[in-house]
Amino acid sequence: MCVCMCVCMCACMLDKVLGNIGAYAGIKLRRDDDSIDRLSHHFTVVILIIFTVIVSTQQYVGDRIQCWCPAQFTEAHVAYTNHFCWVSNTYHIPFEEIIPVHDEPKKETMITYYQWVPMILLFMALMFKMPRLIWKTMTSTAAFSLDDLCTMLFGIQLCKKDERDEKMADVIDYLHNYFQTATLYSKGYCYSLRMKVARYSCFICGRRYGNFFFTSAILVKCLYVTNAIAQFFLLNDFLGAEFSLYGFEVLNGMLAEDNTHVTHSPRFPRVTLCDFKIRQLQNIHQYTVQCVLPVNLFNEKIFIFIWFWFLFVACVSGYGLVITLYNSLVPPRKIHFIKKHLKLRKMYATDKDNPRQSRADKSLMKQFEADYLKVDGVFILHVVCKNASDIVAGDLIAGLWAKFQECKKNDANGEGYL
Repeated sequence: MCVCMCVCMCACMLDKVLGNIGAYAGIKLRRDDDSIDRLSHHFTVVILIIFTVIVSTQQYVGDRIQCWCPAQFTEAHVAYTNHFCWVSNTYHIPFEEIIPVHDEPKKETMITYYQWVPMILLFMALMFKMPRLIWKTMTSTAAFSLDDLCTMLFGIQLCKKDERDEKMADVIDYLHNYFQTATLYSKGYCYSLRMKVARYSCFICGRRYGNFFFTSAILVKCLYVTNAIAQFFLLNDFLGAEFSLYGFEVLNGMLAEDNTHVTHSPRFPRVTLCDFKIRQLQNIHQYTVQCVLPVNLFNEKIFIFIWFWFLFVACVSGYGLVITLYNSLVPPRKIHFIKKHLKLRKMYATDKDNPRQSRADKSLMKQFEADYLKVDGVFILHVVCKNASDIVAGDLIAGLWAKFQECKKNDANGEGYL
């Protein structure tokens, strides 16, 4: 548990640091998710694009490949050899081993990825961005924009008291009407059964069941976790090696006395061999030249970082998924979250202060959490808490609690419709 908390704190700190950098650069981050989601769809994408620029610059500005050609080769021959070996792939045979005569053993050590590293990195960035695009598409059909709500609540903290209170009252009225309308629409055939299924599962989803935002968020968080894990296995195919084990090999190499395996990894060899043929009149001459791949110096360090970064993102995303499920589905946890803010504002009685009122508040609290807010309401309040502040979220909870109590009193007098 301590490890998970440390991981989450690292994600939040990274979000704040890079978020401030983005703010200075004029980049506006949406406020309808959390720092763990942004770790995948924003910061990982930025990192991968930076790596793409670095590798592309090395490939198209610097020397992509340099081959040691025979002495009789002219400058044109050398240029042809370099271009041919770059586009036709090279193979790696350690210096301790004899170069095979036949082609089959050479094909097994063929290096086919180095020309495509920029495209691979861009594809990975697109895959990390895809869950975010799905989230935006799904929430675009909602009754209101969660991003606009959190942005407005974040902004009212800087307003004067009168303006702040007025805007907060408008938000409370709107959310109150939203929760009331969802409750009225959801009533009907097998209401109790449908609500129980909707409360603890994602099979029944929609605004009328009070779990649309939550179900969409859980689906997207599952995609973030799946994507981070799947990247390891996709890179196995892209790089033609067991990339999923690469990080463990690096750690073993660092702990070993001879760490040349780390600095000269066979996965990213810097010295390779290239075979090619030249036709001169009716004669065909075959050459084997030794080539240097400077770009693999960058590729090796980049993919070492990517392995550990993807592992970090996968762990953090998995933790974020679990904590979201826990915060939104476990009734004691939801009630504790609401009561914590109400007690700070002296709006919830305790057994010590007023036993009778405490029993009444406990009964109302269960209805407030289960029938009024539902899963979506608690989820929205958590999002506000993460993207605006605890104070704003507390004011919002207090306002909704007061509205709910007022409606219950009207119901008791035959005037309400909650």
